[in-house]
Amino acid sequence: MKPSCVLLALLSLALPVHGKDVAGAKDDPVIKRYEGSEIIWYGQKNYDALRLALEPVVFNYNEQKFDPYKKIEVEGRKATIYYRIPDGVGTLEVARNYENELKEKGFEILFSAAGDDLEHNRGDNVITEIYGLTPANANAGHPDMLSLTQPDRSKSHYISAKLSRPGGGEVYASVFIIEGGFAAASAFKIPEKTTLVRLDACETKAMEQKMVTVSATEMEKSISESGKVALYGIYFDFNKADVKPESEPTLAEITKLMQGKPALNVLVVGHTDAVGSFESNKTLSQRRAEAIVAALRGKGIESKRLFPVGVSFAAPFATNANEEGRAKNRRVELVEMQGTH
Repeated sequence: MKPSCVLLALLSLALPVHGKDVAGAKDDPVIKRYEGSEIIWYGQKNYDALRLALEPVVFNYNEQKFDPYKKIEVEGRKATIYYRIPDGVGTLEVARNYENELKEKGFEILFSAAGDDLEHNRGDNVITEIYGLTPANANAGHPDMLSLTQPDRSKSHYISAKLSRPGGGEVYASVFIIEGGFAAASAFKIPEKTTLVRLDACETKAMEQKMVTVSATEMEKSISESGKVALYGIYFDFNKADVKPESEPTLAEITKLMQGKPALNVLVVGHTDAVGSFESNKTLSQRRAEAIVAALRGKGIESKRLFPVGVSFAAPFATNANEEGRAKNRRVELVEMQGTH
C-alpha cells in the first residue's frame, strides 16, 4: 500500500464520527471504529471465551470434520460489537483500516486472510468453527449469529491480533468483515450488501471461582433422590482435558462417596457449553470424563465402577444464549448405574 493510502486509512479510523448506536453500546477502549459507522449490536460478558484462527479453517467433506488448524483460545472479559459501515464502503477498504489501526495501537497481527485464502472450500467454516454457529442459534433470537450466514465469501476478511501490555495481561482481538446477505438484512433490518464488521475483544484474566464443593453426603443424597448429581468443582483450562489442582477437594469428596458406597457404580458424564462445534465438544467432553476417571483410579477407586461418557452440549442444564447459562452447562455429572458394566 502506498504511504498516502496508509495515511488515509489511519485517518478514517481516527475521527469519532458515527451514526446512532444501539442503547448501551460503546466502543472498545483501545480499538477505534471506522468513520461514520454505527453499532447495531453489542454484547459484553465479564467472563467468556474467544477462539482465534491462526490459519485457514478447512472442513474435510470426506471425513466430515474440520482439518486440524492452528488456533488460540483465551478467556476473560469479552465484548462483541457489530458495526454497520456507511453505504458505498467495501470490505477491503475496511479491512485495511482495521489492520492499520491494530498495528498503530501495538497489536501483533497473528493471522489475516480473505476470500479463498480464508475458506478454501467456500463453506461456513469460520462462522461454524470459530464463532460457534449451530442450527440452534442461527435464528432471529440470535441476530449476532444469524447475520453471519450467507455472506459473499469472496469479499470476507478475517484478522486475529494480540496486544501484550507492559504492566502484564493481554488483549486478543478478532475482526470479521463481511458483505451481509439476506440473513444479515433480516437480522438487523438493513439493506443487503451492507458492509458489516464484527469485532471481538477479550482481556484475559483468571475466572473468579464461585461454585462450592459438594460434599460426599450431598452427592449421596442427590443420587438417591434423582439418580445423579451435578458437580462444578472440577476445573480444566479452556479446551483442555488436564484436571487442574483446584479440583482436588471435589475429587476427594467423590472418592469418599465411592468408598462409603462400595456397591455404587457411576457414569462420569462430561458436559460442555455450546461454544464451538458439537463434534469438537464431544471429543473434549469425552477426554475430560476419561481424565476424571483416571484421577479417581489414582485414588484407589476400581475402574469397573467408573464409566466415562462425553455428551458435548446434548443435555444442557440451562440456556446457552448467555454466560450465566453456559457456566451451568459446563459441568460433570455422576449418574448411578444399576448393576455393573
